[in-house]
Amino acid sequence: MTTTHKILLGLASAAVLAACEDTRSVTTAPGGGFGYGVTLGKPAAVNVPRGNIRFPVAGRLASANPANDSIVVTMLTADTLGAGAQYVVWAANDSATRFVRLTGTLTVTRTDTTQNQAGDLVFSTSTTTRNSVNGWGVGGPNVSVRFRAFRAGQAGLANTDSIGQIIVSTETGTVGSAPGPIRSVWGRFSEAASSQTNIRFGTWGRSLAQQRIFTLNGNAPGFVANPTITPRGRVELREGVVVAIDSNYFRPPTGYYYAMYAVKVDSLSNRPIDTLYLGVRTGPAPERASMFEADANEALSINNVIFAMNQRVKLDTITGASAKLGPAERPLKEYGFINVTLQSKAAPMGRMGSAIVMQAALPPSIRGR
Repeated sequence: MTTTHKILLGLASAAVLAACEDTRSVTTAPGGGFGYGVTLGKPAAVNVPRGNIRFPVAGRLASANPANDSIVVTMLTADTLGAGAQYVVWAANDSATRFVRLTGTLTVTRTDTTQNQAGDLVFSTSTTTRNSVNGWGVGGPNVSVRFRAFRAGQAGLANTDSIGQIIVSTETGTVGSAPGPIRSVWGRFSEAASSQTNIRFGTWGRSLAQQRIFTLNGNAPGFVANPTITPRGRVELREGVVVAIDSNYFRPPTGYYYAMYAVKVDSLSNRPIDTLYLGVRTGPAPERASMFEADANEALSINNVIFAMNQRVKLDTITGASAKLGPAERPLKEYGFINVTLQSKAAPMGRMGSAIVMQAALPPSIRGR
């Protein structure tokens, strides 16, 4: 055997040994770390922004008593926005060719939950009121806001002007003379009963046919083959790697995206005490392209439906996660849930929002109970 042949044989033997020492399961060594899989399902409370809008009684007509005609927007569980961003309320005519930014009184009600020594939940409510408000950024799963503006005294709104729509936009910069592109909450006088209607959440459209209301279970506009869309999927954990494989999500409203979090819970009450940000949702393997722009990029969905997502996260590579994770053999010790959330792009990145659209409850084998 020549020297060259010996060298090649040695390299080949090293390659075989390296392959045998790989931690992946192979036919000659099928064993590996334990893997666990749990089903994603819709939680009891999805918590997308909800509430109602009350129009002036006159609505489309000229007001006989503008000082007593008020517009009231009540909104619950909207995301808290980041620095420089705000929710702004606009009055518009039926055709949405004229917009007036409203100024009014904002009442914020916050409900906090604590535990007493007996382990019972104790609820406490606090309310704050501010006058002459034309924008706000507060929100959260335990917060409701009530904005009230009178027709009289609104700059640019005459007593004879009709009010056919109320729009709540999310503004991230200087506010112009019309709402920006993120018009995610609205109501139409044409759909109101006794001058009041439930708010619509999604992507506003100039007409009923153009609006896109966000829902988890429903019909996808223009999608004929299977008009009923219901999200489904699984979360799997093996050797410190979390993989979420799911499908059938409606395209996020303009200004929103899907993200994923692990939620740590109290061992006695099962109440959330911390979160671990697992990142923006990604598309199918092997590319796993970011779905952050799915709200604006129609190429990432088909007829407003995201048919497949596949997210893979190696827990020990997450920045700042080491202080939150458990031991290597049980990294999600004390974590009770994996949440898929719908987040506002104007909210701080990495902070879990109010809208939990899908959830997997982690079993004792994962959380270490």
